[in-house]
Amino acid sequence: MKAQQACLPCLMTQGLRAARAATKDESLQRDVLDRLGALVPLLDLTLSPAGISMYAYDTVRELTGVDDPFKGEKERQNREALRLEPQLEAIVASAEDRLHAALRLSAAGNIIDLGTQEEFDIEAAIEQVMRESFAVDDYEEFVQAIKDARSVLFLGDNAGEIVFDKALVRELQKTVPTLTYCVKEHPIINDATLEDAETVGMTKLTTVAAYGRYIGTPIDKMPAEFVALYNAADVIIAKGQGHFETLDDRPENIFFILRAKCPLVAERMGVREGDVGLILNSKRSTGRDAVGRTG
Repeated sequence: MKAQQACLPCLMTQGLRAARAATKDESLQRDVLDRLGALVPLLDLTLSPAGISMYAYDTVRELTGVDDPFKGEKERQNREALRLEPQLEAIVASAEDRLHAALRLSAAGNIIDLGTQEEFDIEAAIEQVMRESFAVDDYEEFVQAIKDARSVLFLGDNAGEIVFDKALVRELQKTVPTLTYCVKEHPIINDATLEDAETVGMTKLTTVAAYGRYIGTPIDKMPAEFVALYNAADVIIAKGQGHFETLDDRPENIFFILRAKCPLVAERMGVREGDVGLILNSKRSTGRDAVGRTG
């Protein structure tokens, strides 16, 4: 997915939010905005929106010296999500179709994103997703792909949200011999790191691998170890906008689980802003109507 001009004011907004999280020094916050403002005329819109956004977080880290400005918020998100875990497990346990319920809960967790919003209601998101259908629901294809898969690569997204993926991991492990859950090696926004995976118990549940400091997964920037893991996977599950923005034009067997948090991503998904989708990447070439169904 390529960036558009609307990504440029979003870059400034993300930069200011991250700068405020990193420092109370308003002069430093202004330095961040000035640096980003000077970059705007030079930015290449053939980059993905995630690639454009990277400039905000790299600039904040360089000018403030703060490596993880959202660390405290991520810890809070993990605590809040763990508090809800018994409720999440009960929802899946009582569901007629446990796998589909686990997918919907995983999608509900995708509301936790400090790159696009400062406030969110996790419990309301759970109620909404369990009440409504996916705007794009490639579930039949997902079931078949998982049935045939020997290995799954699960690209996680945010701290807190990672708890919402645990039920899905458990359901997948019933049929898939090998599942690797990927997080970030170094902090970027509120993306889950190995520390978060350990905190919420994901490392006790499955193999967890950590790579890079990128928004999403820009394959051309990833280390060889990750690329080998990626290429070897029969099915890839990718959570969140960052992965969608960086992988949606890839040919691999990728299932995206995400909420459309901006109009550009919503348009690309073929849904309304705020909708949630389970999208098989390879089906995109067949065309979808305005509400995301094939046609």
